[in-house]
Amino acid sequence: MEDRKNAWKAFSRVGIGYGAFLLVTLVIQLEVGVITLLLSRFGMKITFGNWYMVIVSLLNYLVGGIVAYLIIKDMPVLCRPRAGKAGAGMLITGFLVCMSALFFGNLMGMSLMNIVSALLGKPMVNPVEEVMKGLSTWSIFVTMVVMAPICEEILFRKILIDRIRLYGDKAAILVSSVVFGLSHGNFYQFFYAFGIGLVLAYIYIQTGKLRYTIIFHMIINFLGSVVALHIADNPLLTVAYSIFMLGAVIVGTILFFMNQKKLMFHPGFMETWGKGAFKVLFLNIGMILFFIVSAVTFVISAG
Repeated sequence: MEDRKNAWKAFSRVGIGYGAFLLVTLVIQLEVGVITLLLSRFGMKITFGNWYMVIVSLLNYLVGGIVAYLIIKDMPVLCRPRAGKAGAGMLITGFLVCMSALFFGNLMGMSLMNIVSALLGKPMVNPVEEVMKGLSTWSIFVTMVVMAPICEEILFRKILIDRIRLYGDKAAILVSSVVFGLSHGNFYQFFYAFGIGLVLAYIYIQTGKLRYTIIFHMIINFLGSVVALHIADNPLLTVAYSIFMLGAVIVGTILFFMNQKKLMFHPGFMETWGKGAFKVLFLNIGMILFFIVSAVTFVISAG
């Protein structure tokens, strides 16, 4: 009972930390908007373009990430994943399963928002597509292919999983993936971010090496942003890209079902999985606050 109580407090602290991360990103965007408005009154026009995207993204990760880290840094790191060499089979399988998660998660997000659009009688805006409109390739590459994977893997895998793995691999993988998915701030990205988060969390726990998840994250973001944008006007490249993605999804799905019974999970020193786990992991003050802040970001992105 005492272990469950300590776990409840720990995951509440996680919720407060990552809820603070989301709040900071909202405040930064609000302040930048206010500053831009004030400067425009003095004849200084600031365009919401490439440098704006890079600077605001960097501020979000640095300031928000530091705040989250300061809140949870004192949590004990007792079950840090041990560094080990990953086999080629595991890495290839992991990447292909990530592609499957990307496809099916994106399908779920698009379907949900189409339903919402029909119910509200107005089109829903995909915030990712809106952000990329008018941006140069270099700024998309810097923010989405370099900055986001490095910062997010440190924040949502390294810092978080190292501190909650003592409650068991299953709890660490699930909670880190939920937090990762919701931190994207919209339903278009939540489902595939959650699915990819599950795979990357498992790979990090099994290998203890963040470089694998960073590389996978970079490739996925590169395919979904830079490549997807630049092949749009070339029918031949579009067909080749579609065939590659479809093949990766089919093979990844098959490999997932073939290997799911081979997955290994460490119970942790203070295992929380089992009856009552949902209450311990998510029905605590901190996580509830995190869900509320997440809901606000979802509403803002949909508006």
